[in-house]
Amino acid sequence: MLIALGILTGVLGFLPLFLSLRLSRRSTSTHALTIGLYGLVGVCISMVILIAGLIACAMLARESLVSYVVAEGVVFLGCTIVYVLYKNVLAKRKRVK
Repeated sequence: MLIALGILTGVLGFLPLFLSLRLSRRSTSTHALTIGLYGLVGVCISMVILIAGLIACAMLARESLVSYVVAEGVVFLGCTIVYVLYKNVLAKRKRVK
């Protein structure tokens, strides 16, 4: 059960990063600070979600904390890697053809 919650928390932790990247790409501002702040806010919110889930698991079921953290971390990093690869590799291949 906690592994499934770790997976859910990992996906929810990725959503702020995804939204901040989308906002920074659509921003009409030419200031690097504005675009950087979108990314920084996304990272901060994402870390708050991940840490809140970690603390909740530590308080409720300390014996399953390792499996929860591993599931959360793998899914969060997996989502990030898949998104970056899609945007930087696969999306460019589609445009070239």
